[in-house]
Order: sequence, then structure tokens, then C-alpha cells
Amino acid sequence: MTLDSRRSKMVTFRVSMEEYHSLEAACMARRARSISESARAAVQQWIGETSSSKPLDGELHHIERRIHVLALGLDRFQHLVRLGKAMPLGTTTAQ
Repeated sequence: MTLDSRRSKMVTFRVSMEEYHSLEAACMARRARSISESARAAVQQWIGETSSSKPLDGELHHIERRIHVLALGLDRFQHLVRLGKAMPLGTTTAQ
């Protein structure tokens, strides 16, 4: 184990007796060595899910909005081009 990967920090939180028994039972059912090991694994999974999916979801939503705006602009541009082809140059719509 290198110095960088050594576990040197501790995170502590309180649980009720009922929560503790539930944690204990879940660890026994999963054959975990300890509640700490299970809690560490759960937190690591949560961090992985949070850090990898949320930014991508937001970025994807932003891209979808920009594509929608571009599509609306393209529709408007196509309409104006069609309108220009139907009217001779130098004429206006309000006569």
C-alpha cells in the first residue's frame, strides 16, 4: 500500500440502535467483514454514481436545448428562403 492510498482519514456518523441492527444484519447477509467496509463501499458507489452521471446529464440537457434552438432557427431560415423565392427582389410584403 502506497502513502497516497493509505487510509488516514476517518468519517463518523451516528445511527439509532434500530439503524445499527439493520446495518449489522445487512452486513451479515452480504458476508461483509464489517459495517465500516460496507459503508465505505456504499459511499464509493454513491460518489461514482454522483460524479459520473450528473454532470453528463446536465451537459446532455444543455446540448439538447441548443439543438432545439438551432432547429427552430433553421426552420425560420428555410421559411424566409422560401418566402424570398416567391417574391421578386425589391418587393416588400406590405403594399
